[in-house]
Amino acid sequence: MWYVVQTKSDNEELVMEYFRNTADQSCFNNLFVPMFEDVRKKKGYATIHLRRLFPGYFFVDTDNPRAVFTELKAVPEFKKILGAVEDDGTKMFLPIEKEDQLFLDSLMENGLMRVSLVKRASNCNPQRIIGPLAKYSNRIIKFDISRRRAIVQANIFGKERKLKFGLWTEKDPPLPWITESQNAHKATGEDNLLKGDTDIGIYPGDKVVDETGVYEEQVFTVTDVDPARRIVYTTIEMFGTQVKVQFQADDVRKI
Repeated sequence: MWYVVQTKSDNEELVMEYFRNTADQSCFNNLFVPMFEDVRKKKGYATIHLRRLFPGYFFVDTDNPRAVFTELKAVPEFKKILGAVEDDGTKMFLPIEKEDQLFLDSLMENGLMRVSLVKRASNCNPQRIIGPLAKYSNRIIKFDISRRRAIVQANIFGKERKLKFGLWTEKDPPLPWITESQNAHKATGEDNLLKGDTDIGIYPGDKVVDETGVYEEQVFTVTDVDPARRIVYTTIEMFGTQVKVQFQADDVRKI
């Protein structure tokens, strides 16, 4: 589970690394400061700069929150762990909501949200996208290709927030991961560039029910979507393990 630790802005990495180097390594699985690739143009050239997605916070992936909380109290500059407070004043170290974790996990790879490649943008709207923005194209509230940014509005951590996505174009220097992804899909005959009009309105973290009657009265949490193929992915517990299940988008209803 993911937990969020608040500290002073610009001190996230210092506090996180201090904790990493001094805490019992067995009490956490991973630590990361969520970052995104921001794009800046200078003298006609686009460059990527790493920015904090949530300034003032770092994330802890742990199965032992009590041990983490105890260890954190010994860290200088430690401010607080996001969570709740009981009636008696006792602090509860609570994980972020599963829907929030799924949403963030769909955007980031190893804690980093990469740029999104935009192709054939016209009329100030993206027509084809590859990258994290593709899944959330219908949540864009501002799209500015000249300033290489898109703003998406999403409900996360209990409130509506605006997230900035960096934009890349085919006129910019080629990025290896984009080239590799395109080549891999060409080899299989698939097109991984999402057209804006293929958005199915279902996203990671959404709750859906199966309308075919196979899984009667069961609510699923979406883990991933393939809008181009209109497929929704989720999981179901079988024999004590999580098994990946896929549905056609037309066979499920968002609740």
